[in-house]
Amino acid sequence: MKLSIIIPHHNGKKLLFDCLQSLFDNISIDSFEVIVVDNHSNDGSSDEAKIQFPSIHLLKSKKNLGYSGGCNFGAKEAIGEYIIFLNNDTLHTKNWIEELINFLDKNPHAGAAQPKILNAIDKDTFDYAGGAGGYIDKYCFPFVRGRLFNTLEKDLNQYDSAKKIFWASGAAFIIRKELLHELNFFDNIFFSYMEEIDLCWRLQALGWGIWNVPTSVVFHYGKQTIKQNSFKSHYLNHRNSWILFIKNSPSFEKGMLIIKRFILDQMAAIYSILTLDFKRFLAIFYSHFWLIYNLRVIINLRKNNDLRQKNLDLIYNGSVAIDYFFKRKKYFNQIFE
Repeated sequence: MKLSIIIPHHNGKKLLFDCLQSLFDNISIDSFEVIVVDNHSNDGSSDEAKIQFPSIHLLKSKKNLGYSGGCNFGAKEAIGEYIIFLNNDTLHTKNWIEELINFLDKNPHAGAAQPKILNAIDKDTFDYAGGAGGYIDKYCFPFVRGRLFNTLEKDLNQYDSAKKIFWASGAAFIIRKELLHELNFFDNIFFSYMEEIDLCWRLQALGWGIWNVPTSVVFHYGKQTIKQNSFKSHYLNHRNSWILFIKNSPSFEKGMLIIKRFILDQMAAIYSILTLDFKRFLAIFYSHFWLIYNLRVIINLRKNNDLRQKNLDLIYNGSVAIDYFFKRKKYFNQIFE
């Protein structure tokens, strides 16, 4: 079989139905399977989806495994040569899958790729989660072509050339199945947010490229399972960024880099107080508490990560936060490219 499409799902009948209908309406290859992983939903949405779309393979978890665990659950059952991980709040365009498959078929050194991801409501604006491909700075703050923090760019074809990127968005990306197995899947410690960055980091350390394919287009609603600006969203973003930093950064042992990273977090906390964003402030505090409590676990992850010493070309050797908030650089091409 050529392709397995894995959709992790937790509640939301309309989102799932719209996603599946759009998926089946816009796929033309014959050899594929769709695996829906129900992450312990309580609204019956996945059972109804199985009735409405009987060809899907439905897997049910006895607890919410998060994005990483749900994707791993589905991937271990997948039989396709390629695997697409797809959020349940996406809509699709004609031939988007074929464009991704053709790109990997023609580029044997590409291990993974993502489509251009646009906002499902404002369709000429880049999506928050994926845009035209992801990057990361040396402090492990992620950013994307088409979005820096809360500044979303309009799609004016400025990123319409295929380009090597640092990470592909978990909202929609394709990977060679044998590479996913070689990497031992997503790291479940992340639960949700940035697990795809960790996976792509390890993939690059093995020598594989990750690409944005702009001829493939997907629309994404975003923040449907975990709401944007919620405590949980802020908490997981801050916590997981530190996990990325400790686990993967070849420069983590440099004391000044750790201190600077901690200062950036304190600046974010102060900014949260000044803007009365107390959920973010508490999220930063609790993420630090979690890190201190689990530091030994994360250090062991680093010790067992043989790929951490790899210096990768696409890590931005600056601070996207300093550039954005102090140097007033609001667009991707002002700091990178």
